[in-house]
Amino acid sequence: MPVKIRKVEKKDLPEITEMWYKLATMHEDIVPGYDLSQNAKENWMEFVERGLERENMTTFVAEDHELVGFLNVVIRERLNIFEVTDVGMVLDVFVKKERRGQGIGTALLDRAEAWIKNKGVKTSILTVSPKNERAVKFWEDRNYETYLLKKRADLS
Repeated sequence: MPVKIRKVEKKDLPEITEMWYKLATMHEDIVPGYDLSQNAKENWMEFVERGLERENMTTFVAEDHELVGFLNVVIRERLNIFEVTDVGMVLDVFVKKERRGQGIGTALLDRAEAWIKNKGVKTSILTVSPKNERAVKFWEDRNYETYLLKKRADLS
């Protein structure tokens, strides 16, 4: 059965929040400064739920007989000091471990990029940890190129 990509519904939020938490705790382990708050799950679920009502944000889920992944995307407005002010920003992508390598991430991304283009936006950006080599390769294989590097310093 082919995987269906659709917009998230409120009933999906608890399940994709658990998926997101797996993704977030993996990043917490590999990315310095990515320390989750005590109520990270609740806050993230509220963020996605608010996105159900927003024109500039959406979440897509991948399902066959169950949910197997999701992707969040928003349209962000940059300062008008740039020629391109509106960009699509992919926030989170997750596919269940046992389903990776089956084209589900690509299908989610294809749907998100179509949504971005439909909004009249021509640029898609994202942040990926260089330590997440599989994700870096996924994005490079889809023609996403490095254009900035983020740096951080602990000033405590």
